[in-house]
Amino acid sequence: MRIVYPDADPQIKELLTKELLFKLNGIADFEIFEGRPSTQEEFLRRVQDADGMLLGWGFPADIMERCSSLKIISFLGAGVHNFIDVELASRRGITVTNTPDYGSNAVAEHAMGLLFALAKNITQNDRRMKQGSWDPTISSLELKGKIIGLIGVGSIGKRMADLCKAIGMHVIAWTQNPDAQRSKQLGIPFVGLEELLAKSDCISMHLPYTKQTEKFISEREFSMMKPGCIFINTARAELVDTFALVKYLSVGKLAGAGIDVFDEEPVSSCNPLLKLDNVILSPHVGFNTPEAITNILDISINNLIDFFAGTPKNVVTL
Repeated sequence: MRIVYPDADPQIKELLTKELLFKLNGIADFEIFEGRPSTQEEFLRRVQDADGMLLGWGFPADIMERCSSLKIISFLGAGVHNFIDVELASRRGITVTNTPDYGSNAVAEHAMGLLFALAKNITQNDRRMKQGSWDPTISSLELKGKIIGLIGVGSIGKRMADLCKAIGMHVIAWTQNPDAQRSKQLGIPFVGLEELLAKSDCISMHLPYTKQTEKFISEREFSMMKPGCIFINTARAELVDTFALVKYLSVGKLAGAGIDVFDEEPVSSCNPLLKLDNVILSPHVGFNTPEAITNILDISINNLIDFFAGTPKNVVTL
C-alpha cells in the first residue's frame, strides 16, 4: 500500500517528526514531495497509484478521476470544499477527511493581530517612518469599550471572542444556529445580521464556506455597516464580495480591512486590494504556527490510520 503527500510546503515538511512518520510507516509505504506540482502531469505522476493521500492544497478533478487506486484523501485543513471536489470524491468512493479545530488559536490570534494593526495604524506609521516622515499627529483607535461583531462562533470565533473580551471589547455575534442556551454558555449575545452590521465598530468573519455562505457579505451588507467600521476576514475569501469590499474601502465607508484569504491564491498583481492604503494583507498564513502545523499533521495522519483500520473519523464525504 502506498500513501503520498504530493504538495508539502517546506516548513510543514520540517515538522514531520520521526514519531509522526513512524505511525504511517507501520501501515504503508509513505512518499513525500516538497512543493506543489508545477504541472498537471507532474501532479498525476506523484499520485496516480496511491491508495491514500495527505493533501495540503488543491486536487484537480481530472487528476482525481485518473487515480483508480485512491481510497482516502486526508486534507490538512478544515474547509475542504474550495480545494477538493467532494461530490466527485463521493461518487468515486473516495473518502475525504479534514482536520477540524487544529489551528483555532493561531487563526484567532492572527485576526486579532490584524485588528490591532489597523486600529493603531501600525503599518501606516511604519511605512511613513521608513520613507523619512515623522508625523506624530496620526491618531489611532482604542479598542477597549468598542463593539466587535463576530459572524460565526465556531472554535475560531469563540477564541476570538475570548481575546476581544480580554481587552475590554463588547462582543456580539451572528450565528446560523442562534441557540439561547449556547449564547448564555458563551456569554455572547446572539443578534440578527442587520443589527450586528449596524452596531459593530469592528467585524470579523468566522464562517465556513458553503453554497449557503458564498458572498455572505456583499454590497447590501457593506452598505449597512457602521461608518468607520474595521473589517477582518481570516476565514474564506468566498464569503465576501471583494469588489464591494474594495468599493466601501475606497470611499471611506470602512476605515480599514485586514485580509488573509483571497479569491485567487497566490494573489494576482492586478488585485485591487493591493492598491489600497487602508488594507493590511497577509498571504493566507493565519494558520501557520509550529503548534498548529504539528497539530494538523497529527490529526491528518491519524485520519489515515483510522480509515485503514476501519474506524474513519472527521469524514466530510457522504
